[in-house]
Amino acid sequence: MEAAWGAFGSDSDSEGDDIVVANNEQAQPNAFFEATAASAITVAITQHFCSLTKSTGVGLGERVVAITCVLHGNECGEEAENSRTTMTEWVIRRGMKVAAGDINDSSTCDSVVLIVGDTDDLHSSSSLSIRHRLVPGGVVWLMIKRQENEEIGNISFDCFSQSIWEGISCISTSSSYSVHKIQKRACLVNAMSCPWMDKKSIIEKNVALAAEKTCGSLQVVGENETYMQFELRLASQVTIVPSVAERTREKIHSESCAGYYTTILTDTNIIHAIRMLREHGLVIIKGLLPPEQTLPWGKVVLEDFTSAVEALKNHPSRPVDLLNPDKGQFEPMSYKEMAMREDLRVDLRSGPSMEKLRSYENNLASQAMAGSNIADNGNQPTIITADTMGTAGPSWRYHPSIIAILKNLFNPRDDSLYKGNFGRWNFGGNGPDGSPQPYRLGQIGSVVSCPGSGDQAIHADTPHLFEHMDCHPCHYCNVFTPGYKITHKADNQSVQNEFVDGLWTGSSTMGGTALVYNSHKLSVSAMLLSEGDDSGSENDNASLRRQLLQLLTLRPALDVGDVVIFDNRTLHYGIANTSKGDTTGKDSNAGRRPMLYLNVTQSWFHDPKVK
Repeated sequence: MEAAWGAFGSDSDSEGDDIVVANNEQAQPNAFFEATAASAITVAITQHFCSLTKSTGVGLGERVVAITCVLHGNECGEEAENSRTTMTEWVIRRGMKVAAGDINDSSTCDSVVLIVGDTDDLHSSSSLSIRHRLVPGGVVWLMIKRQENEEIGNISFDCFSQSIWEGISCISTSSSYSVHKIQKRACLVNAMSCPWMDKKSIIEKNVALAAEKTCGSLQVVGENETYMQFELRLASQVTIVPSVAERTREKIHSESCAGYYTTILTDTNIIHAIRMLREHGLVIIKGLLPPEQTLPWGKVVLEDFTSAVEALKNHPSRPVDLLNPDKGQFEPMSYKEMAMREDLRVDLRSGPSMEKLRSYENNLASQAMAGSNIADNGNQPTIITADTMGTAGPSWRYHPSIIAILKNLFNPRDDSLYKGNFGRWNFGGNGPDGSPQPYRLGQIGSVVSCPGSGDQAIHADTPHLFEHMDCHPCHYCNVFTPGYKITHKADNQSVQNEFVDGLWTGSSTMGGTALVYNSHKLSVSAMLLSEGDDSGSENDNASLRRQLLQLLTLRPALDVGDVVIFDNRTLHYGIANTSKGDTTGKDSNAGRRPMLYLNVTQSWFHDPKVK
């Protein structure tokens, strides 16, 4: 019998070579881990990574593979060790790097080879640990021993939750083993949020046709695909997952710790991010920022928020109770440091702790970028010029990849036209040299959503400047990143975060931000929100608009270090925080969600929020 080795494709790193077909029966039929299996898995990994090189800019030699073997609960026996050694030799022979398979190793990996004796081994500590280390979007190559006469379809993969994993497929079989490819989702969604949306239903044909018309032929709805499946697929398509090489490209030395790494995207991934922003109005980047730079901001934000709550509550002439808006004598107002969004949701722009950290980080950043003429402007935005490259530390505000993305987003250029822009000689300019023109980078602020805050009304943060074209270049965008970390605590009575085998599913009672795909375009927003017949029948336009809006709404699950950048013309809304809050009387900040942000605009655009 010939196994379907053609699934692996060519044994060459180059495209277009003839497919090599191997016959498993030529190998020793009783050997569990045969050399042919190691070769085939390595070819599959090689082709997988080579197919990503052009779209990511990450070469095969930069990829990191972790390998572990657990045979019937034994990961230290001779057979398990021989299997690891054989697989390691094949991976290294292909030019890839091999990460340590030690259970205590916390380093990340781009792909995982998991060799197990049976499905019970998938629940071992080593198996769970190595899956935790896999980057989002990474692939597990699972080799599992087949029991006598066992059908492939009878193998249970219940430990691979569909909310976290996708595309489980058998790519090769023999009489003694089978090999399966299982991919970690690039982006998870908060399925616990917005219960008023029916995401479990199958997408209707008229909605699918409308989606393809609205979003283009690339977003073809699959047969019998549910709203949830479509959302998961769409969220992953607008997500960039940095490789291990990108995540460890630059190390930051710190006085407070032993040092940490920050992610620096390849030029290819930066171009990819810009294209997503222009085409779809948003991009999600996983693990871009080091927690060492974002969590301190979440801490000072909550410190200042707590102080503001007490100061307003004890105000001598106009007391306001922000946490009990229905009980206070006076309604909350917008203040210099803080603007009200809705009940229990505020935009905190400044405060004593925030200003102290802001001044410290901005001063260090100014020193690190001395040649860029960056100065500490207090609470005012900073002008970013063509020669500003950013700095990896100490502040995420000047992260080099964010600076590069924004610089190019605000400066689209046609190489055949820019030399005609002779007006750039004015006001001391350098003439039509094609260099990026300045933009304005705001200070770090935070939207704090307290337990009990509801879903916001859908909105856009800024209007289109002109209405004769579907979408002009971006003039205003936001950068969001969590100032908190999703944790798994079984005894946590304040916040419910859903975990499976120690991996977060994306669901949390703390909420997040929902964004509508492609809605930065006038045509899409008009189609989704324009007033029309609202008779409620299945075929009326209003019913179709509601279903299409539900289909295109993404609820990306962001953990610490993740970033979402979106055009402010994109329709979005804050998701309800249904956490219980402080149930013990020991932590007043329990359940509060500080979402950090940067407001970024063209240098000539006046943001009404900035006085």
